[in-house]
Amino acid sequence: MLSPCWAEAIDLQPDDIIAPPPGIQQIQINYQRSERSDYYQHGNKALTGGEVVNTQTQLKYGRSFELNALPAYFYVQTPLTEISTTGSVASYSTNSGAGDTTFAFALWPYANRESEKYMGFAGYLTVPTGTYDSEKKLNAGDNRYKWALQAGYEQSIAKNVNWMSAVDTLWFGENDDQAINHKKLKQKALYSAQTALIYKFNSTYSASAGYFYSVGGVTSLNGESQGDLTQSHRYQISGIANLPIGRLILQYGQELSTRNGFIEDARWIVRYSKFFK
Repeated sequence: MLSPCWAEAIDLQPDDIIAPPPGIQQIQINYQRSERSDYYQHGNKALTGGEVVNTQTQLKYGRSFELNALPAYFYVQTPLTEISTTGSVASYSTNSGAGDTTFAFALWPYANRESEKYMGFAGYLTVPTGTYDSEKKLNAGDNRYKWALQAGYEQSIAKNVNWMSAVDTLWFGENDDQAINHKKLKQKALYSAQTALIYKFNSTYSASAGYFYSVGGVTSLNGESQGDLTQSHRYQISGIANLPIGRLILQYGQELSTRNGFIEDARWIVRYSKFFK
């Protein structure tokens, strides 16, 4: 199956595993541009000379609190998506609009601010609120539920240097209206791991370099396996500024390799957060 969909890790941002103090609210706006080109099937190029560009403006609201004296955090995020195609995939029909909405809850059973060691767990639920049309090859929404569990750890390993790492499992609900022939799409769980180093230049500026690996996610149509195992390696670098007006993050990343699907040549992200009580 020449699937336009791609699934990947639930990315954590630099210092996301540091437990926030209670009573803090966050409003965040993200702009993300993803550029994907060559299509790979079973590790080999099956289609070249085209490009799929997905731009998103993501709106997020979060709040920290305490649950049984443990740090906790909740957020809701929803995107607005624009999809375009060129070259050999220019004929792909696209359906831009609102994307699927994600709800997340995180809890820290261990948070030692003196030793700068943190261990947290998070649950995610994505609901199909996005624009979807089975006659379109590329959609802003997936027309299915998704849910995930994640565990993360962060600690200081040297002066001005933190190390963070996380693993997660993503599960998929069924899409019973896949493609123009309305087939039933099922997908097996996707397993992911990520790790990053964060260097703090001072209290205002820091930088991070992260690596992400995902495997699994084989799909089936009407019970017939498509053999499209996801296996991807990618990296992302970040520059962070904690300014009086808020927190600004600039990021760039790309896939190093992929086994099935369109490979991501570049991902550009700008994140702005404002914190208040």
